[in-house]
Amino acid sequence: CLADYPDVVLGAAQAREPHRIAHYLLELATRFHAFYDRHRVLDKENMPLTQARMILADCTGQVIRNGLSLLGITAPERM
Repeated sequence: CLADYPDVVLGAAQAREPHRIAHYLLELATRFHAFYDRHRVLDKENMPLTQARMILADCTGQVIRNGLSLLGITAPERM
């Protein structure tokens, strides 16, 4: 889903349909929320897994911030 971001933005720009970005961001946030609900992100017993999950969270946040910025929306610093 994260890897789809460039194609979504390009497709939205070519079709002049910015709502595609909004729909993509909603789907991405929904999927990340489901992941976060089901999996422990911080696990002292498994630091490599914790690091991987933290990177996933950071990347997801960055894509959401970038997409919102393209739509002229400022993302909150923390939630």
